[in-house]
Amino acid sequence: MNGEFLLQEAFNSLKLIVTTNINNYGQTVAMARMMLRKRYSGSVLGVIWAIVKPTFYFFIYWFVMTIGIRGSRTIEGVSYAMWMIPGITAWFFLSDVLTRGGVSILSNKHLVTKLVYPIDTIPVSEVLSLFFVHLAMLAIATTIFILSGFGIGIYLLQLPYYVLCSFLLSLAIAFLLSSLTAVSKDIKHMINSFMTGFFWLTPVLWSIVNITSPLRQIILMNPLAYVVLGYRDSFVSRTWFFQKGAYTLYFWAFLIVLTLLAALVHNKLRHEYADVL
Repeated sequence: MNGEFLLQEAFNSLKLIVTTNINNYGQTVAMARMMLRKRYSGSVLGVIWAIVKPTFYFFIYWFVMTIGIRGSRTIEGVSYAMWMIPGITAWFFLSDVLTRGGVSILSNKHLVTKLVYPIDTIPVSEVLSLFFVHLAMLAIATTIFILSGFGIGIYLLQLPYYVLCSFLLSLAIAFLLSSLTAVSKDIKHMINSFMTGFFWLTPVLWSIVNITSPLRQIILMNPLAYVVLGYRDSFVSRTWFFQKGAYTLYFWAFLIVLTLLAALVHNKLRHEYADVL
């Protein structure tokens, strides 16, 4: 009975969050743009820095891993540089969601404590501001593949599916973590402490093909790995998402549970935000 009550409460919480964001769609998008501009305010290039930084990292990772360390090594039949780009593009977005989206309510506490503001829109606005940059980076990555002569294939048609997966996963992560960091700064410190390890445990710069079971299965349980590998499948590995049926079902089951949990936690804590912050 308690389980059914919690499930019903989680669905009601999710319904409230979705309804609030639909009713305040214009305000949410406007806030996302403002967050993006504010992040780079005072600089000459402004929001262009949002593109410059990850593009610079593209080059650094390519230089260090291809020339400095790995020489002319290829992975899964392609050059390391081209193999790396899709995964690192996905990671830039997801890591920003963890570090920035995960503290979105805490970072915008003035909206919670001093104004009558729809709190449910804050994590969505933060994720949207990061998503705008992510779309630009995907355009750059696609351009690199075209200009390099590697080209793009029919498998790129599934990229919007994986972009949707990354966006929905990001929303769930942002709601859950931002709710927890709003009431406990220990969660914020924990995120920062584990980010480096989380990066290296996700198959961003190394191939999952080199890992054997059961460790491989443990790594694949990470939902971020599904997105990273999906981006790589679209650009390089050339595998359809429906060819990984069991893994796809696992991801969506995980996402549904995480989303309901995030909505439930957010709804439980929303009345404590103003007092704690």
